[in-house]
Amino acid sequence: MANHGIKNNYRHKYLDRALVRLGNQRLLGQFVAGLFAFLITTFGIVGRSVGEVIPHAVYPNSQVGVIGHGWGHGYGMGQWGALGYALDGESYSWILSHYYGGTSPKIVGNSNIRVVITGEDGLTTIVTSQSPFTVDSYTVPANQAVMLVEAPNSQWAVYQGPGCGGPWASKPLETVSSPLISPSSSSTTATSSQVLQLCQLPANEYLRGDIEPALYQGSSRTVNVLPIESYLRGVVPSESPAYWGTLGNSGPQQENCGFQELEAQAVAARSYALSDLGEFGYADICDSTQCQVYGGLSSENPLTDEAISDTAGEVLENGQGAIANTEFSASTGGYTSGGSFPAVPDAGDSVCVPSACNPNHTWQASIPVSQVEATWPSIGTLVAISVTSRDGNGDFGGRAKTVQITGTNSSLTVGGTTFEADFGLNSNFFAFTGTPSGGTDGYWLVSSTGSVFPFGQAGSFGSLSGKAINGSIVGIVPTLDMNGYWLAGTDGSVYAFGDAIDYGNVKGLSLNPIVAITSTPDGKGYWLVASDGGIFAFGDGQFYGSMGGKSLTRPIVGMTSTPDGKGYWLVAADGGIFAFGDAQFYGSTGAMTLNEPIISMSSTSSGQGYWLVASDGGIFAFGDAQYYGSLPGEAVYSTATSMVTTPDGLGYEIATSNGEVHAFGDAPLYGDLSVPDPGYSGTIASVALRVGN
Repeated sequence: MANHGIKNNYRHKYLDRALVRLGNQRLLGQFVAGLFAFLITTFGIVGRSVGEVIPHAVYPNSQVGVIGHGWGHGYGMGQWGALGYALDGESYSWILSHYYGGTSPKIVGNSNIRVVITGEDGLTTIVTSQSPFTVDSYTVPANQAVMLVEAPNSQWAVYQGPGCGGPWASKPLETVSSPLISPSSSSTTATSSQVLQLCQLPANEYLRGDIEPALYQGSSRTVNVLPIESYLRGVVPSESPAYWGTLGNSGPQQENCGFQELEAQAVAARSYALSDLGEFGYADICDSTQCQVYGGLSSENPLTDEAISDTAGEVLENGQGAIANTEFSASTGGYTSGGSFPAVPDAGDSVCVPSACNPNHTWQASIPVSQVEATWPSIGTLVAISVTSRDGNGDFGGRAKTVQITGTNSSLTVGGTTFEADFGLNSNFFAFTGTPSGGTDGYWLVSSTGSVFPFGQAGSFGSLSGKAINGSIVGIVPTLDMNGYWLAGTDGSVYAFGDAIDYGNVKGLSLNPIVAITSTPDGKGYWLVASDGGIFAFGDGQFYGSMGGKSLTRPIVGMTSTPDGKGYWLVAADGGIFAFGDAQFYGSTGAMTLNEPIISMSSTSSGQGYWLVASDGGIFAFGDAQYYGSLPGEAVYSTATSMVTTPDGLGYEIATSNGEVHAFGDAPLYGDLSVPDPGYSGTIASVALRVGN
């Protein structure tokens, strides 16, 4: 099964049969421990911020880990996504309008199309048939063959022989400028014994329509000329598995829902083929993944034939009245690429069918560091590698637009698509994993019952699993060296694990519930904040003011400190911001009507901005904070409970109550509890990044 791509200049992908779990990370090098600047904390979420990234002398691993989404360029329709939507009950018309925004349907005639058979490029055209066939005015007997050889003055000499292997007559039947080979029957019901066979190894290719030779830059070509509707019979089952039409319950026309994907594929393939006729000069389109796959009569299937017949002549027209260039790919990874059509979420891409889940929704790869160094020898020894810009659509912050490769001698930047092609990746929708990058190499999730779940290189230093606690756990904060953490409970308890030091708590006091814990930048203290805005400072944490005793429209739900620890922000459920000490006000959602309440906040490494996150995963950025995506934008409808930002401020993760972690921008993704851990109970309350050191 092939996947369609940009004509002539894009490598295409094939659908396969393996499913990989999610994960991603951006690699920027290691952080020098003495440069850690401060610890960002919020309700249920914590991260460490740094002022400067100084790469280590060499890359820390022998392999560059890659996590990615999708297969192919992602323009227009995703075949797996279309199937997902079809199985959800959407019609083929809806599917097409979703992926190809701004187009409208139109009916065209059954005109001929010229298809170059790329497997014959540079080879002599040899044709046979089990029935008599013609070459211009000559009739060739059944099971005989003809060979077309280039002659002087752009002529072709036609030789006859007893079969594909010759021997050939000493004199040609004719020498003409454009010999046309035609079958005994051009009927749509013609069988393999009646159509032409293109002589190939290991087996002949059965083709409807006519065959003619051509020249391109002095090299021979073989072209199949046939009606567009006949051509599609060899395309649709080569692009979308015919069995998809048997999946699902009754759809819009009472056939199986999956049949709608085949109809969508038929319209997309027809439109694409007719959108740029004459592109090659001697032909209109090719038969490979460089255009769209055409397998001839041998690929035909009754189900896809029916889908083609049901949509006969239907194409999509763009706003300028031309047939739209309806590119498609195997898998968009959850979000299409912008281009001729608006980029849109692709919720259907994560579909599972009885035989397989979409194996390309998420994939992993490893690139040897030696290969990176050999590809760009001018950099010297690899130090760091990172995605430096993205298109802003979907997970990770979108597809990689530029990648920076840093070495001991120099640094360079390449396009994301170039990087994909250089290392044979499935798409340019990727991030880097597996080593400290952006200062992160793992994270912890903590549940409301105090169970701690480490991912990546985050260590396990203990938890409250199975222990009786009062109230619920609301936050986790790592120590400066990442060899321990604190948990905070609604009753004011603080639990220290690993090398974390207990600096005190407010357990037993008659207080409003504690909603967040925030560490001081040097890790020698922390603050607790209560729902009424009361602040409690421990260790070297200083008190700079609070909302305790003041009237609040909505309760406080989160807190984060400034980079120097000489101030902090509180956020209320309506998004109201309260700044204390050297914290500055950069905006709020206090005057907005929110779909869901705010549940957490996090500040940028500069201290000149912050993000707010709502319980539906909506993100609000203020000051120098940048927007990299949100759960609603990814069509994720889980309840968000916390967020954390990467140290370089180029991404963030959102944790949900059911244990999922969703990464945006350069944020790492090492796994989650979407498949629950046996020790998982309660709901996830917090996530904290482990910063590489």
